[in-house]
Amino acid sequence: MAQKKAAGASRAARRRRWWNLRQRWRMLGVFEINPEHEFYQLTSMIKEGMHASLQTPVELPGQNALTTEHFEAEETQAHEGFVMQTFAAPVFAKLRGSLNLTEEEYMKSLCSEGCYLQFVSNSKSKADFFVTNDKRFFLKTQSRREVRFLLSNLQAYMDHLEKYPHSLLVRFLGIHRIVIPTQMKKYFIVMQSVFYPDERINIRYDIKGCEVGRWTNPDKGGKQTIKVLKDNNFEGQCIELGQEKSWFANQVKVDAAFLRELNVLDYSLLLARQPLHQDELEGKHSLANLVIRTTNSKAVSSGVTMACFLRNTVPSWWAQWSLHRNVCGLG
Repeated sequence: MAQKKAAGASRAARRRRWWNLRQRWRMLGVFEINPEHEFYQLTSMIKEGMHASLQTPVELPGQNALTTEHFEAEETQAHEGFVMQTFAAPVFAKLRGSLNLTEEEYMKSLCSEGCYLQFVSNSKSKADFFVTNDKRFFLKTQSRREVRFLLSNLQAYMDHLEKYPHSLLVRFLGIHRIVIPTQMKKYFIVMQSVFYPDERINIRYDIKGCEVGRWTNPDKGGKQTIKVLKDNNFEGQCIELGQEKSWFANQVKVDAAFLRELNVLDYSLLLARQPLHQDELEGKHSLANLVIRTTNSKAVSSGVTMACFLRNTVPSWWAQWSLHRNVCGLG
């Protein structure tokens, strides 16, 4: 009997250690924005403003029914201590719908009682990055110039995603502005976390296709910083795409051509490596479908996969063509 109790206690201790390890891994690179945090007031305003904005009925455009009026739409809502403005709401509502993301799911994640998380990486970006408590969406502060650029090219962006639904470009889900008396206006964008859920990801690379200055010391930085490696760190490795090679190469070419048309000169490919699930090992999912897949099966098995997404790094507005470096973001 004593041996059974000891064995049970040992198993319980192992489960606790494993749970604690998973919790520490889950919070790697993020810090809870609690009431003592410098961004608590701002993120609380964002959550309150987003909740009110998403409660406002939006007339969803029908198929191919987006008009200039939809792209130029602005909604202003006054709150205690601040004003929230939402840009092109019908356009982004349609985009969220195309991703099978309901407004209820979107609001539940962005407006939950759980605190937002501050995302921290070795990126050089000066923007602030926040993550919803469930880590499903990223929010990134933007300058007025960056927001103007994005809005002026929003129709081209929507046309591109409609033509190429498996594009490697990140999905922008909303553009907003917080106006606080006696303070600077705060612009921010909401983006889909393309690596959600990220518990299996064990390494990330930001690939630009050049070697100068493209090395990151894997051992440098704090333990709570998401480390994003670069081209020279990737040297000697390869990705086996199999039958997906031609599709992938063509999609990168198409997306890069789109960025060039917008005079975006500097962009990169974000890679993430993680253990494969059993259905992934069996080839039940194409790479194209994995690009936009947002749910995971349960059966984890051996092996690794590389998920790849384009991200732009120069006009930091076109943030997070991929995610997870600034995640979202630009560097």
